[in-house]
Amino acid sequence: MLNDLKKKNPSVPVTPVPAATVMVLRDTPSGIEVLMVQRTKKADFAGGALLFPGGKVDEDDHHLLASKLCDFSEAIENELRALRIAGAREIFEEAGLLFARDAESRQLIDDVRAQVINGKYRQKLLNKELTFSQIISDEGLMVATDLLVPFAHWITPITGKKRFDTHFLIAKALKNHEASHDGSETLDTIWIRPKTAIEDAKAGKRRVVFPTRMNLKKVDESPDVQTAINVAKNTPVVTVLPEVSEVDGGRHLKIPIEAGYGISEITVDYAASDQPPPQNK
Repeated sequence: MLNDLKKKNPSVPVTPVPAATVMVLRDTPSGIEVLMVQRTKKADFAGGALLFPGGKVDEDDHHLLASKLCDFSEAIENELRALRIAGAREIFEEAGLLFARDAESRQLIDDVRAQVINGKYRQKLLNKELTFSQIISDEGLMVATDLLVPFAHWITPITGKKRFDTHFLIAKALKNHEASHDGSETLDTIWIRPKTAIEDAKAGKRRVVFPTRMNLKKVDESPDVQTAINVAKNTPVVTVLPEVSEVDGGRHLKIPIEAGYGISEITVDYAASDQPPPQNK
């Protein structure tokens, strides 16, 4: 209803849509690598950009939450639990990784079982022929939402035409599980060092939007995955709602210094913004 009002009165902000995105990390001899997906150019958000797997919370995420086929750590607040399920579902949809345990043994599923489930269900899920909750229930699983650790919280600026209330989560990659792109929303799946992704964006080789760049920079401060997870568990998440002003060739953004990104103001070009430039530019 508020979004309908926005169409009639542009001064009314669009209501942000709840969403989750997951930074899956692994250790390498040269440091942390993060799993990222290449979005298609026709995607409704950040077309062509290199992003972490993620997307909007949907009705089935709440259904799965009610079914209690999920593991949660005590640190996860009740009202945010559907976001963790959405994160797990999106990782499976966009990158083919299934964070799940056997419901009976409570052991994480191995890579062989994960690959079988992927081949049996993933395309049907993408085609909306079944739901994530059906897969979890039919396979006797529990979603390992306890492995998804809150890392950051960003809300699209109030001037955005499409707005998201996005919770960034981090997780350690599951041993020997293979990632793959979905071929529809994502064109590629890559493991990349955070610093490399940032440098590629600066060089114009890739499009990486501002919140993604900031969280790549933040996670790169840890020498290994376990340190990054420990820091996240022991650091309060500060919500970032950037204040935006238009400047020549880009946007000037203000964010809370308390959010831990080492800056409070920055100017970015339109390519790094998660919103298109004004039409009169």
